[in-house]
Amino acid sequence: MTDEVKTQKPLIQYLSKNQVEMIHEGSLDLLEKTGIEVDHEAGLKVLAEAGAKVDFQEKRVRIPPGLVVRCLETVPDRFTLAARNPERDCPLVPGGTPFSRNGGGADFTIDLHTGKFRPMLYADVSSYFKLMDALDGISFIAPVFGHDMPVVGRDILMLREAFANTDKPIHLRAFSGETLKYMFEMAVIVAGSKEALKERPIVSLLEAPISPLKFLDVTVDALWLCGEYGIPLDVCVMPIAGGTGPMTMAGNVQLLNTEFLAGVVISQLAHPGAPLQYAPRPMAMDMRTGFSLAGSVELGMMAAAGAQMAHFYNVPVSLHGPWTDSMTHDGQSTFERMYMTIMAALAGANVLVGAGMMQQSLVISYEQLIIDDEINRTAFRAVQGFEIDEERLGANVISKVGPGGNFVAEEHTLKYLRGERYVPSLLYRDSREAWEASGSKTFVARAKDRALSILEEHQPNPLPEDISKELDKHVAKVLQLLEK
Repeated sequence: MTDEVKTQKPLIQYLSKNQVEMIHEGSLDLLEKTGIEVDHEAGLKVLAEAGAKVDFQEKRVRIPPGLVVRCLETVPDRFTLAARNPERDCPLVPGGTPFSRNGGGADFTIDLHTGKFRPMLYADVSSYFKLMDALDGISFIAPVFGHDMPVVGRDILMLREAFANTDKPIHLRAFSGETLKYMFEMAVIVAGSKEALKERPIVSLLEAPISPLKFLDVTVDALWLCGEYGIPLDVCVMPIAGGTGPMTMAGNVQLLNTEFLAGVVISQLAHPGAPLQYAPRPMAMDMRTGFSLAGSVELGMMAAAGAQMAHFYNVPVSLHGPWTDSMTHDGQSTFERMYMTIMAALAGANVLVGAGMMQQSLVISYEQLIIDDEINRTAFRAVQGFEIDEERLGANVISKVGPGGNFVAEEHTLKYLRGERYVPSLLYRDSREAWEASGSKTFVARAKDRALSILEEHQPNPLPEDISKELDKHVAKVLQLLEK
């Protein structure tokens, strides 16, 4: 045996090589024969000039296979979600370490002090950002909004709070093309220049077509603006099986892959080399109620198939992470989000999405972020695999100890004591006597205690004073413009 260190990383694969190629060819056929609807005059012209067949009256675009393939060739196979603090960068590379973020855009929360369900408030926004800044299992941060924030400019105010409360990468949500441009200008101020932002994009974005096969004007604008600024963009494709997508899992994967390829073409024609991430978010309708499910195992299966397609195209991929349909912090929530996260991680996701979210992503919870931090870090450990070499296999120490002995005091044990085990911060692994002596606290109660402690003690890395002042001036100016 050689002494070379080897790690075999596990990987879920639902699709055979032939099935991957079948889905790819099916998507090319759909784009050429059925096409997509593009509600964007300039976009239609660009597509027509590139060789697509465009019906300007119907806004229908049929894309030849050769054009799709050419556009795929310009998509980067890797990029970095940069952070204001470079030590917190998230490099997305094929087969690399996965990263994670919270779910964005929840309208409601579970009050940390009362445990009551209530609308999100402006005061929650900075608290959530501060909490996530402290959690190693939340790699970068997505937006949350308060019901009492001004309707006009709330996305601008959200980003200002984010810059004040974290130096991690920030994922955006804009409510219009106009505010998206203003948000990119804010990122330019923090980065130092437009060129510096392109070199190290400290913000990213997600945009989604309307399933099936429709791209709105705001989506095309976002694709192009991200390309102009060099901002990484998730092409989020989320057909609902039985609703906006075919009932079958295979059909839903076929549709989402087709929509992703259409997004690639629209992006790359305007800005070749623009960083894109394949973000399959397949959903499924509960045909008994009409609700769109978040914690169904089939979502994880379809997303894993989407990840295989991303690997086929050699682009980064973002999948559902800790999702659930549960209304509260209960066994169902933990059960659903654990298998969703592990499935996504073992499918080879670069990014796991959804920390903190409950109730079909309508609710975010402080305690749940703490729990999901632990779930994410456990998933990160699972996909690392473990190293195998002659010394680690331990034949010599096994022979030395022999039958009936133990390994507690062996030098081999001491050498590998710290590196072989993930040590959780939330799980309880002591005796019942110690648990009772410490108050017999449940998993959720311990999560609440940790959240309260972080919010009281953690101090985020502040912006430099001159940048903070310039950002405030810009925000004030933008809010005045938006109110006119």
